[in-house]
Amino acid sequence: MLSIASLALFLGTVAAAPAAVPSKPAATPDYNNLTVAIVRAEPVNWPMPIMNTNWTGRQFDLNATVTKGIRLIEEAASNGANLVVFPELWFPGYPQGMADRSSMGPWLSNYIENSLTLNSSHWTALVKAATDNNVYLSPAFSHREDGNIYMAQALIHPDGSTFVRHKLRPSGGERTLFSDGTTDDLKVIATPYGRWGILECWEHFHPSMTFNVQAQVETLHIAAWPYTPDAGDPLAQPFETLESNLAAARVYAISANSPVVFASVGNVRFLDAQGVDLAVVEAAVSTVEQPLAYHSFNTTGLAETEPYAPNDEQAWGTLQQIVQSFPAYIPRVKGSFVAKKLNPIAEMLAGEGH
Repeated sequence: MLSIASLALFLGTVAAAPAAVPSKPAATPDYNNLTVAIVRAEPVNWPMPIMNTNWTGRQFDLNATVTKGIRLIEEAASNGANLVVFPELWFPGYPQGMADRSSMGPWLSNYIENSLTLNSSHWTALVKAATDNNVYLSPAFSHREDGNIYMAQALIHPDGSTFVRHKLRPSGGERTLFSDGTTDDLKVIATPYGRWGILECWEHFHPSMTFNVQAQVETLHIAAWPYTPDAGDPLAQPFETLESNLAAARVYAISANSPVVFASVGNVRFLDAQGVDLAVVEAAVSTVEQPLAYHSFNTTGLAETEPYAPNDEQAWGTLQQIVQSFPAYIPRVKGSFVAKKLNPIAEMLAGEGH
């Protein structure tokens, strides 16, 4: 049963969410209807309001953020959600205003220490929250693995099975801090509700990330941005604006012919397959009073969707057309850009005198 705040959102209004009493959803969900809960609240110790970049006196706190995340999962489940989506790097928080190695400086060690590892107590708690509440969960987190940190997303199923991916190429200064993922992670996951794809932030601008995912035919796309201000925010840099990032999400929806979950701290959206807003909560709305946004849609028959479409814009044939028509005057030089870039933790800490 959706809360009053959830119903108000569906009707195009905004209301403060009442305190929710968590209760486990029905053991046998209706796969003909999916209710998505979109997290818009900030992680613990994250500076607010949205465009605040003052980290003085603040530390990243994975323990407290996982605890807060689980409360949000329980609240979402009690309001009937089947899928809960978190913003980019929500665990332990996106390093807003210092998302590069040099700017992280004094916070680098703290950030690495609070990056999540698989099979840790934090990860186990998130998996348990998905299974206990019978929901799909898409957390986004800084993933510490094999001596590096990665910008990660996951899809945790209600039965506890998981899919984890890394951002293929972190954007801008992020690539001096986080290591690259691999193209093996560009997958679409079959669920009883349909076929779900996952990407984050500026991956939505780049065909090297979007093409292979869209070729696998999504019926829902999960898009995680770290934070999003409202339109016209004078404090936002061009790459941070709602206008730029929402444009990417709208184009993605149209190109993939798939609805899109636009998750971020602040302004959140649910777009239909034509890129049109079906649900909106703006950043100006209190994240304390309304930490989650909701949208439900009909998923009847989507689980039977074919996993590829040979006569589509994103298909083997169109890929070959692109390759074969690549301008002849441009040298066939791979360059260094696509080579996998690693930023070993030991080297980063040594560079900061740790």
